Amino acid sequence: MKPFRRSVQIGWLVSLMLGTLLHFTYDWSGNNRVVGLYSAMNESVWEHLKLLFFPVLLYTILEYLWIGHRKSGYVLVRAKAALWGMLAIVACYYTYTGIVGRGFLAADLILFLIGTAITAWYTWRQTPNACGGDGLGVLLFAVIAVCFGVFSLDPPNIGIFTAP
Repeated sequence: MKPFRRSVQIGWLVSLMLGTLLHFTYDWSGNNRVVGLYSAMNESVWEHLKLLFFPVLLYTILEYLWIGHRKSGYVLVRAKAALWGMLAIVACYYTYTGIVGRGFLAADLILFLIGTAITAWYTWRQTPNACGGDGLGVLLFAVIAVCFGVFSLDPPNIGIFTAP
């Protein structure tokens, strides 16, 4: 269990670092739409969820090859963990901005930290109890990734997709 604990801790740090870099890669690429499929294209909440999702997806693949393949259901746990982290970000963002009337960069950074921590915590707590479902986990990751692509290139006129 010690290697898995270490892996979850590394995954949390990797998610923080890669997510932070992904905030800037779209601009650095000269607004390349392919890069925008997996990095923030604007300041909307939706686009910022990619900063958690894609590093978690990448690390899930690496961790699966390292130790995750030993536990049936690991991929499904990771997909759920990413969803919980993203849900926490969305819920906390709209709660605090609803109360204070606007967003704050420091609060948004803390929300990203919280979202990645929830993702790591859920992974740590649920993987020992995981069973079956790796195919479902892959499908869930794929559906979310496709949604990011579709709604980033053609966002609906709904608040979560609109830059503040």
